[in-house]
Amino acid sequence: MLLGERAAGRESGGEAQAAAVTAYMCTYWPHMAQVARQFAKLPGICKKRGRAAERQHAAAPGGRGQFDPKMAAALVLASHQANMEAMPALVLVVDDSPSIRAQIKSVLQQVEGFDEFIEAGDGLQAFKLMVDRHPDLVVCDLIMPVFDGLKFLALRATRPDLANIPVIMLTAEGDANRKVEVFDQGASDYVTKPFNDRELLARVRVHYRLKVLQDELRDANKRLESLADTDGLTGLFNRRYFDSLLLREVQRTARYKSPLGLALLDLDHFKNVNDSYGHLMGDQVLRNVGKIVSSGVRVTDSAARYGGEEMAIVFTQTSPLGVSEVTERLRLRLAEFTHVLGERSVHCSASFGISVCDGRGAPPSATELVERADCALYHAKRTGRNKVVVWTPEFDVTPP
Repeated sequence: MLLGERAAGRESGGEAQAAAVTAYMCTYWPHMAQVARQFAKLPGICKKRGRAAERQHAAAPGGRGQFDPKMAAALVLASHQANMEAMPALVLVVDDSPSIRAQIKSVLQQVEGFDEFIEAGDGLQAFKLMVDRHPDLVVCDLIMPVFDGLKFLALRATRPDLANIPVIMLTAEGDANRKVEVFDQGASDYVTKPFNDRELLARVRVHYRLKVLQDELRDANKRLESLADTDGLTGLFNRRYFDSLLLREVQRTARYKSPLGLALLDLDHFKNVNDSYGHLMGDQVLRNVGKIVSSGVRVTDSAARYGGEEMAIVFTQTSPLGVSEVTERLRLRLAEFTHVLGERSVHCSASFGISVCDGRGAPPSATELVERADCALYHAKRTGRNKVVVWTPEFDVTPP
């Protein structure tokens, strides 16, 4: 009988599917079950336990009622069902028997969206296809001549970028130790030959769903990381990211003796822009400056909003002369740029302060680099604005 089939027999429709998926997840993916239990904090995911107070507590945000895995699984399935049905899947079928490959394909074609298949007759050919095509799922025979399933799994383990592709092994062996070996080599699951069509379908569906969820979670995490590190107005890195980045680059400079530069810029008379044209125009100026700065530096350099109308640029592997030249070009572009909002326009120049280390000797600390750049920026402001000033030892580190 299939995993979760008993539960499915007692249920109907979506509840049966949720129960089967949950039983499978809890059996073979305990860490996924642990993740699923986070849904217990959401309203409606906890079972009612008799007393009104307990029910309210369970339904409250952060409540700790009794976890109902079927409801959690149903929620996960419902939220992703539409996407999964619309997403075409590429399946790699690996077996030395063409008739077995044809049988597997005919079974999997019953799953909506499983329309594209690629085939391999041994593990080496399968690995090459996996590298070239990055399928969504692999169904692979364990016993094959020359290059078997275990060797295929060993090759796959050398490529971290393939680790998220689920591999379901087909084996005629019932030895428990052999099955453990298959899992240890990185297989997601196994099906015993001769396989039951419904069992193969159920396992393929579950692992494909898990892959879709993991891919979406990975993409969401990337978006969250980007949001956490990015200033919402300018599109540049934020202050928190800048502080950690500068510390890392100073440590890199100390280790590899590579040059490093820091430029701080401050928009000239920016308060007058806000006072005379309004804060919407001020926001437009900051957005434009962010775009100009980010497009004016190399991919290996990093620009951040340091605070208010101040921005910072970290130059890696750049000589002091190179830092000055790039910064001067930015100054000219900012001074010439016309900021437009509706029918109103304004020009806004910027002053720059630079501090650099050439990689020779002990580099200054991150704090010293910022203080030096800030001191040079102060001198640029005091001596006329709209200019670039490079810190020298003659300057006071702390502005008066």
